[in-house]
Order: sequence, then structure tokens, then C-alpha cells
Amino acid sequence: MLFLPRWPLLRPFLLSLIVVSSVAAKIVHLLQHIRTLPRSSFFLYLPTFFLLDFLVVVVAWALLQKTLGIGNVVGLTAVAFVAIVDLGAASSQLGFFYVTGAEVRWGAATSVAADSGGLKLLLSGLIPVVAVGAAILALTFLLAPLIYFIFDSWFSAIVNSVLALRSGYSDGESGGRYLPLSNNEPKQPKSRKSIVSYLTVAFFTFVFYLRITRPPVPYNHMSGAIPFTLWEALNPEEKVCQSTEQQPFPIPELVSKELWEPASGRYKGWHPGQMNSTEQSVEDMPQPSWAPQTWPAGFGRWELTSSETIDNSSFAEALAQSKCPGPFSVHNTYDPALDPMRITNLGSDILEPVQKVLSKHKVSIKHVVVFEMESARKDVFPFKAGSHLHQMIVDSYDQTDEKEMDELNAKFAALTPIAEQITGESGNFPKRARESALKKATWKDPSGPDMGGINVVGALTGSSLSFKSFLGSHCGVAPLPVDFMFENRAEIYQPCIMHILDLFNRLKEEKGVKAKANDMRSAKWKSIFMQSITGEFDNQNHLNDQMGFQSTFVKETIDTGHAKHYHEGMKEINYFGYPEVEILPYLKDSIEDAKANGDRLFLSHFTSTTHHPWGVPGGFPTENYWSADRLINKHEDSNKYLNAVRYVDSWLGTVMQVLEDTGIAKETLVVFVGDHGQAFKEDSHITGTFENGHISNFRIPLVFRHPMLPRIDVEANATSISILPTILDLLINTDSLNADDKDAASDLIHEYEGQSLIRPYKKTHNGREAWNIGIINTGGTMLSVASAAVPYRIILPLTKEHTFVFSDLSKDPDEIDAIEDWDVDSLSHRIEQKYGVDAANWAAQAIDVGHWWVGEKKRIWNFRE
Repeated sequence: MLFLPRWPLLRPFLLSLIVVSSVAAKIVHLLQHIRTLPRSSFFLYLPTFFLLDFLVVVVAWALLQKTLGIGNVVGLTAVAFVAIVDLGAASSQLGFFYVTGAEVRWGAATSVAADSGGLKLLLSGLIPVVAVGAAILALTFLLAPLIYFIFDSWFSAIVNSVLALRSGYSDGESGGRYLPLSNNEPKQPKSRKSIVSYLTVAFFTFVFYLRITRPPVPYNHMSGAIPFTLWEALNPEEKVCQSTEQQPFPIPELVSKELWEPASGRYKGWHPGQMNSTEQSVEDMPQPSWAPQTWPAGFGRWELTSSETIDNSSFAEALAQSKCPGPFSVHNTYDPALDPMRITNLGSDILEPVQKVLSKHKVSIKHVVVFEMESARKDVFPFKAGSHLHQMIVDSYDQTDEKEMDELNAKFAALTPIAEQITGESGNFPKRARESALKKATWKDPSGPDMGGINVVGALTGSSLSFKSFLGSHCGVAPLPVDFMFENRAEIYQPCIMHILDLFNRLKEEKGVKAKANDMRSAKWKSIFMQSITGEFDNQNHLNDQMGFQSTFVKETIDTGHAKHYHEGMKEINYFGYPEVEILPYLKDSIEDAKANGDRLFLSHFTSTTHHPWGVPGGFPTENYWSADRLINKHEDSNKYLNAVRYVDSWLGTVMQVLEDTGIAKETLVVFVGDHGQAFKEDSHITGTFENGHISNFRIPLVFRHPMLPRIDVEANATSISILPTILDLLINTDSLNADDKDAASDLIHEYEGQSLIRPYKKTHNGREAWNIGIINTGGTMLSVASAAVPYRIILPLTKEHTFVFSDLSKDPDEIDAIEDWDVDSLSHRIEQKYGVDAANWAAQAIDVGHWWVGEKKRIWNFRE
């Protein structure tokens, strides 16, 4: 008869807590990878995945044995500590998995928790973590007697057998009398204990053999146990110092000397090679004719000489604290002539429809407004019939019910009427529903027929981490492929658009140019940044200053009693801050002040409502887009997101109407761009952007809106680094700059990596492809590598914890059936079988180019570990 001991107190509970927590966490861990492995391999190596967990349990059991003196207290304390750590880690792991479908990465979590805004983000998921923790505790309580009895009987049998062999005892008393249950345990025949011992030895011999002979990737990663993985995450290995020289491009035949290009006019030519940064000095690169007497911030590489130290205290401090050797004079800079990946289209003519308008009409750009839109998926800007998300929603209804479908189409038509007008793209919903939605819209486009601006089709974000993406759109730079915002402490390797506008101001000051009431080109620029949420998350306020904004409005400046438009009843809608409407009076003031002072305005506004948890103001009516029987517990998040999209769409209309009401719309270029997309469980097995390279996180809207520009669609697989050169190109060719500013802008536009989007986008040049590389949140673990020349895309893992993912977007635009593999050779074989040799060869090149790009960007950013 099975003997179950009476309920003990602390010791059985602690052992059970370790077992339950470890098993729960390991199951979730394995679920992340089971779909990426052959079933036969997974089940063959399954016992090896639990070896470390089993070792922890063995040590815990040994420490819980009743001994005399202080050793008992120390052992009990140690096991209690490990049990608490396991409980917290397992609860977090399961809670995070429940919310996102992904695993917690402990190093990233500690970095986020160190930030006040990030801590609020983590605490937003506290409820599922607490619920999981409570469930683990309850299960531990129920299973403690059985778990302790099983392990105690098993280990006692083994210990007693070993002692019997050494001392000659055969009754089991010597080995078991010091065990906590030894007084209650009936004596077992020697043969039974021997059998248990022999079977245990045989089983673990086989498991250890499998452990030694199995491939290291991905099985070593899958075998981690909580205490060890936590320790590794909080104590990372030493990194290798970055080289100060450019490394050879991995496709040497594309950068051979016979393909080099000579300088011509303002074009500096192209002659990629390995040049040490210390050899690049002002003496080798003469100052341009338009150079100011004193350079403004952001132009460090123009004033850098080989004998100068770095005039950037934060950057110098970061270098001083680094473990990598080297003097401050070793300062890498970006040179477009040496960039093997750079393809420029500035030698091409402006797109014919744009050139035609410019030759016939006066197009004036006095002001520039940039809307950086949080989590703005292209398929909801505007929301379209036939999209993957739309079809999934429609499929949740009884499509034979015409009345219900008419109501649903009315909801869809009212979702993004402003985005439809901004892009010129129709949502393709019934005409009556669309006309009704337009009547209620917060803005009606007054542009003439076929006018309204340039809509870029095919744009992808350069980073699914917001602030890295923000640097791309405002500074024309590629992000740094490391976790979080080291860029805050580094020197931005190109002047941001705000720095260039400040340069224009400096040139006017030094030449004594006076503002003329009838000539906007003589006016100075004022750059302003606005958002209704916190500016403290990830040190964004410092980044804004570093990027050259002259004035900033964020949550911390508008929710104080001293703020000009502070009012009672301001309510936060999420852990970051307020709805966008709270900055409306400050936005109006900025426009009116610019008009009164004769300034030219550069206004950057970051929308935030479409960020998790997708809250909207209390008075905003919400809709159920999914059918009621599918919504509950299945599609709540995507439904909340769509309501937040509708709110932001209405808000964009409000601001566009402000531009009309203040009389500046006809002389304002408005840029709309998404910082990244947003994956839901309807798109991917992992939700959100964290370590999720799914295409829904990368497709973004990009529009250059001006009522006097033609309405055209530009097909370009480009990233937001093309925004800055496109703005400069428009300012130059609309005659919106005076002679000095135009001279400087015409030189500076050739310094950037991105192509201008008012000229034909070059997908290839002399065999080289226009690579499109993006960082995957949080920055240092995964890379998205694509090309404008082909429809292929690959997710490149930068650490051992992630897989390669390959897709052909021409055949699988929503990445429903992507190829995922741990091994390069196996991946190549599967790609060749499914898509052909060309696709497999491209993937191999993309992997090499991606790894080269990582090292090169760390070099250009002067990254030091």
C-alpha cells in the first residue's frame, strides 16, 4: 500500500516549490522552441533538457536533510532563497508568456526596470504574474507531500544502497536514519533498493550520453535552469572590443576598384576601402565654402582634426568608462565615399509628376511638421478591405447576415478616414459608408484633384524600438545594434535635421541676414518637439537635447501647476501619460508664436495612444470590431488597438485642421511615419515588438504631405533614413532656401545613407543591392535583413537564443508560412527546396552582410563595451 506521510511543514514545501516552479518555467521555455525542431529530435533529447533542473533539486534535497548545528539553518536558508527566486522567475516567465507569447530576457528586464517609465511598463503586466505565482503556490501546497515523498524515497534508496555496498549493511537503517522521513519509512528489501539504484544509474548514463553527443545549438540554450540563466543574464560575458578600422565587405567583387566612381560636382565619389579613422582629418578634407565661422552642435566630424580631442563630454565619459583601450583621438566618422553599401539616386532626375508641378507652380515650404506615429502598422493607415487583419475580423462573423455586414462595413469605413485622405488610398469599403464617415471626419482634405503629396508604398522601419527609429527619421542614421539606447551617450554620427536648420540660422547670423516680411527664406527656424507622454523613459529628454530640439513639451512640462494650459481633470490613459489632446493648446501656441515672430517652424510630434495598453480617453466611444462571441478572451488586445487607431486618426485630423485654421497649411510639408508596427496573436505566435521580427512589426506608413505636390505613390522598399534627404531635396528644389542655405543643403544631402524619395528609387547599382536592415527590439539580439532588389527577408539572430527566419514576401506577404531554423546549412537546404537556388544564395549573402553591418555600425557609433 502506497504510504503518504502526514503533511510536513517547511522542508517539503520548499522542495516542492522548486520542483513546480522549475518544471513550469521549463515547459514554457520548451514551448518556445518545439515548433522549430523535428519532433523526433525534440523527444529524443527531452530528458537532457531537465538535467540542470534535476541537479538543483538534488542539491536542495541534500541541504534539507536534518543535520545538527548551524549547517541545518544554512541549508534551509539557501534552499528557501533558491525557492523564492524560482517562484519569482517562473511567475514572471509564465506571466510574460501569457501576455506576449515570448520569453522574458532577464538582462533586458533589469535594464527596463531601472527606468521609472520602464518600471511602469513592467508593472502593467503585474496581474498575470501575480495570478501565475498564486497558482504555483497553490499547486505546490497540494503536491508537496507527494513530491517530497517521491524524491525522498528515491534519493534515500540510492543513498542507502551506496552505504550498504560500502559498509555491508543490508537493512537500510544506516542510510535512512538521518533522513526526515526515516522514522516513518518502512524497510524495503535490499533487492528493491538495488533495482532502483541500477535503473537510476542506467537511465542517467543514457541521458548523460545524449547530453554529450547532442548538437550544442539550440539544445544547450533549451537546457538552462532558472538559477543559472538568471546568473548568466545578470553577469554577462566580457565583450570583444570593436575595431577602429572598417572591416572588408563580405561580397568583395561588388566593391572592386574597377567599380569605383570618381567625384563629380557635389558628389564625393565612391571608393570603399579600409581607411583608419585617425587618418581622416580636416587637412585631408577641406572645409566647404559655406562653412560657418563656428560650427553648431551636430557637426563634430566637420570640425574634428587628428590632433583634437573629442568635444563631447558624454561621449568622452563613455569612452573613459569602457574596458576597451585606445586614445580619445581614435574617433570613427562616417564617410559616404567609403561606405560599400551606399547607393545614391541624387544623380537621377526628379520624378516626372513632381518636376512637372515644380516647373509650373510655386510650391512653398515654410514649415515642416513630422508626425512620428507609435505602433503604426501600414495595414491600418488606412485600414483596408482585403488585408490579413480585415479578413480575420470578417471571418469571425456570419457573412450571410447582410444587416450585420453593413454595420461592420460602416465601422470599418469610420476607422481611418483621415489616413485615407492623407495617403490617397481608399479603404475600399462601400461608398455610402465611406461618404458617411468622411462627413463626420475631423478634417476634409481641401487639395485639388490628384494633389496632396507623396505616398511611399513598401516602407519598413529601421528599428522596432521607438527611439532608435526616431533617430533614423530625424537624423538619417542607422541605429546602433545593441540593447536599448546607448545612442543617448554617444555622438550621433550625422547632423540631425534640427542641427541643419540651426546651421541655417548660424549662417544668417554670421552674414547679418535680416528677416524680411515678404521673404520666408530670410527667416530663422525654430525646432520644437511635442508629446503628451513622459519624456523620462530611456532618458528621452537627453536624446531630444542631443538631437538639437530648441524647445520640448512632454508630460512633465504640461502636468505641473505652472504650465500655461494646466487644468484640473487631466487624466492619464496609460502608464506613460496623457492623451494627445492635452498638447493641443501648446501646438496652437507654437504655430501662432512662429507666425507672430516671423519664424519658420519645424515641429515634431510623437503620438502615443496606439502603444500598449491601448487606452483611450474616457469620453471617446469605443467599438467592438470582432464578433461578440470571438472577442472575449481571444481578440481583446487587437480590438483595443483598433479603437486607439481610430482615436489617433481623429487626432491627426484635428491637427491638420489646425494647420488650415491658422493659415499655414499651404506652405507646410507634413511627414507622416510610423516608428514601427505592432504584432498581435492574430499575426504571430509572439505578440508585441520585443524580440519579434514578424513583418507586421516592420511595415509602416510613410507620406510626404503637401497640398501643392502631386498625389503619387512611390514604390520603395526603403526605411525612414530616407526622410531627412527627402526633406532637404524638397527644400532645395522648391526654392524654399536662400542661396547660402541652399549651398549648404546641396552639399549635406550627399552625406547621408538614405536615398531621396522624390527621385526614382534605385533598387540596385552595379550589382549592389539597396539593403534594408532593421533593428529588432531591444536592439542587440536580432536583425531584420531585406533588400529592395528582391522580395526575400531574413531574421538574423545575433545571440544563441534565437532562430533564423526566412520568408518570400511576394508569396507569403503576411509571413504565415516562414521557414524557421537554428542551423545555417539546414536553413539553406530548406530555402532551396521551397524557393530555389537564388533564394538560398541570397539568404547566405544576407547573413554575411548583416553581420558585417553590425560591426560597421558599432564602429561608426564609436561603441565601446
